[in-house]
Amino acid sequence: MHYNRQLTISAAGSRKATRWPAQSIFWSELVERLRTAVRGTETLAEYMAMPKSRQDELKDVGGFVAGFLTDGRRKTSAVAGRDVITLDLDNIPAGATADVLRRLEGLGCGYAVYSTRKHSEAKPRLRVLAPTSRTVTADEYEPIARKLGQIIGIELCDPTTFQATRLMYWPSCSSDGVYVYHYGDKPFLDPDGLLAMYADWRNVAEWPQIPGAANAQVRMAAKQGDPTTKEGVVGAFCRQYDVLTAIEVFLPGVYTPTADEGRLTFIGGSTSGGAVLYDDSKFIYSHHATDPCGGRLVNAFDLVRLHLFGEQDDDAVPGTPTNRLPSFSAMVAFALQDAGVATVMAQERYEKATAAFTGDVQTQDSLATEDDLSWIKLLDLSPTTGKPAKTAGNILTVLRHDKALSGRIYRDTFAERMMGQGPLPWAKRAQAPESFAWEDPDDQGIGLYVERVLGFSSERPLRMALSEIAETNAINPVSAYLSTLEWDGTLRLDTLYIDYFGAEDCPFIRTIARKALVAAVARAMLGKVKFDFMTVLFSKRQGIGKSTLFRRLGKEWFTDSIKSFEGKEAEELIQGKWIVEIAELQAFNRVDINRIKQFLSKEDDQYREAYGRNVKNQVRRSVFFGTTNDHEYLHDPTGNRRFWPVDARPDQATKSVFKDLTETEIDQIWAEAVTRWRLGEALYLSADMEEEAERRRQEHMVRDPLEGSIEEFILKPVPIDWLKWDVERRLMFWGGGMKYDGQLAPRDRVCAAEIWRECLGERRAAAKADSNRINAIMERMTGWERSPVIQMGPGYGKQRGFVRRA
Repeated sequence: MHYNRQLTISAAGSRKATRWPAQSIFWSELVERLRTAVRGTETLAEYMAMPKSRQDELKDVGGFVAGFLTDGRRKTSAVAGRDVITLDLDNIPAGATADVLRRLEGLGCGYAVYSTRKHSEAKPRLRVLAPTSRTVTADEYEPIARKLGQIIGIELCDPTTFQATRLMYWPSCSSDGVYVYHYGDKPFLDPDGLLAMYADWRNVAEWPQIPGAANAQVRMAAKQGDPTTKEGVVGAFCRQYDVLTAIEVFLPGVYTPTADEGRLTFIGGSTSGGAVLYDDSKFIYSHHATDPCGGRLVNAFDLVRLHLFGEQDDDAVPGTPTNRLPSFSAMVAFALQDAGVATVMAQERYEKATAAFTGDVQTQDSLATEDDLSWIKLLDLSPTTGKPAKTAGNILTVLRHDKALSGRIYRDTFAERMMGQGPLPWAKRAQAPESFAWEDPDDQGIGLYVERVLGFSSERPLRMALSEIAETNAINPVSAYLSTLEWDGTLRLDTLYIDYFGAEDCPFIRTIARKALVAAVARAMLGKVKFDFMTVLFSKRQGIGKSTLFRRLGKEWFTDSIKSFEGKEAEELIQGKWIVEIAELQAFNRVDINRIKQFLSKEDDQYREAYGRNVKNQVRRSVFFGTTNDHEYLHDPTGNRRFWPVDARPDQATKSVFKDLTETEIDQIWAEAVTRWRLGEALYLSADMEEEAERRRQEHMVRDPLEGSIEEFILKPVPIDWLKWDVERRLMFWGGGMKYDGQLAPRDRVCAAEIWRECLGERRAAAKADSNRINAIMERMTGWERSPVIQMGPGYGKQRGFVRRA
């Protein structure tokens, strides 16, 4: 090559490199390096269909900056000099590649040109290199590059191609792409000659501009968005300071005004008027190559950040998001020291949160007042972002002080669950003034609200804060209700079943009516109270209000949903319930009744509370009442002590559940029960009352169809030597097949095998179920008791059976 000289370039293997070491290379070597492109395996069509991120990876085969970079860092203020002018021609008309090559050949100076990976004849894209006869400074570079671009056709150039830090990729193309490469061995470009074409090359206003370039900055500003509307410290800073105000306050002496009100001059540069204001001083774009903001459209926050803290980013990996740069963290900490910024952030954060849930920040209810916002100053702020720190403590501060939440989230100690008091600022609860059990959608609602107020929502801190505030605000709603009642002195409690269902007016009925409701008061007030009895209200007539009575007494703490006592279902259903009705008691079999008895005997249940990590015992707060339309509902002849029977006689009732049991009447019933509890009412029956209860239980025992026959059989007298008679002789006696004139006497013993054969006339051997059935009937026979071993005579021998009580 005839025209040649040694140049300096700064090259690296990837655009993401942090260091771009300088290397000496002859122009001829650089031209030769560009001759061959790296070919990919994909077709051009495939490449064009890829996402931009993938395209960037494929075309990144390494690259260079055609000059020397101070400390090997590719940043605006680091360009020490350039030996080659490089231009990106990305706006070439379709089919105009040859025309561009002719223009380059006619320049009269040396050049090299090669195509990009996206190049096609339909959409040409070329890269032009023009070596200069001397090294040019960073300030000289852009006016030279723009003048060269004007000569070639500035409308063909990319708007950002004139930056001194511009990176050029080494050539690459797709597998079927057409690679364009040419060079001209001519004298090097004379930079001074191009600069002489300006009246004053330092005056940025004289520099050639790409058509519509000013509009491009406006479009770029629009793309970035109004900085005063940004969230967090950036938006707060930009609302407090526009660019000119920020320069005056934080960067005095860095820029000077020009005759053009829309332009400023960077004092540290050689050019003038290169800093242009846009959008009423919301943005500034600097053409000064040595300006830390050079080649960038920045808002007031970023302007100050780059000038005061930009050098902290020297070791940052290229492509690091701005908000993760060291300079950003430093600027945030700096901005947060400004009282005006802190005030703006506090006020507007709350308004945004309110707007998100009300849809209108201008409504009187949603506007935050100074008093509303005073608590926000209690929040701990992140030193890096200026936003509230992601801590449970900050969430707790919101739950305690935010007017939309304060006092509205609590733990119901009666139900042992978290509750909310509407209205609350999310869709499901916005129009609900009543209290409600906390549900999964409420987790989502509070999470979204906290995220709006604090700028974050983290599940674990949120759960911790919710648990703490719920405990702080804990209440027992049943106890609170009972504590407000004042008894008027009129007796109602003892005659509850007598008045409303016509039950027998006797001490037993009065006693159990009183004790059951006093037990309900005790369990509501104290929690763990032993009371394992269940009043059972019987009436053959339906629709007399049995269930209605208990439902009204229990208010919102009533349930009749228990249908089974297997597993954990019943325990879950009574959580938070005070009065529990076990309806249709006759539908439960003997096994079910045994389960009910076991269930009634428990004083607490194990469960895991919402937001709780540990299993805990929940004290039983419920009192149980049974209702039935079947007279016979008790199966076990010996284990029914937990049931207190009440027989309704609707025709003798003096009051109606539907008309007379008003809210006032209910309050007075409970007020009397509270008074009886405070006076120390015992929650168990005396011996006399228990005896009466047992008598009444026997009246409600389920009767076996064989019971009558067996009772008649064991009451018949038998010969006094009965134990010597064999089975056949006995059967003849019972069947009347023999005449017996001897002495008879009441029998003193009997067994299941004897009843099976002689009473029921069965010839086959009795199965275990048959024996159990007979023995169950005998258990209910008055005057008889079990005996482990008795002699029953020929054919039976020794048996377990029953003997008559002495």
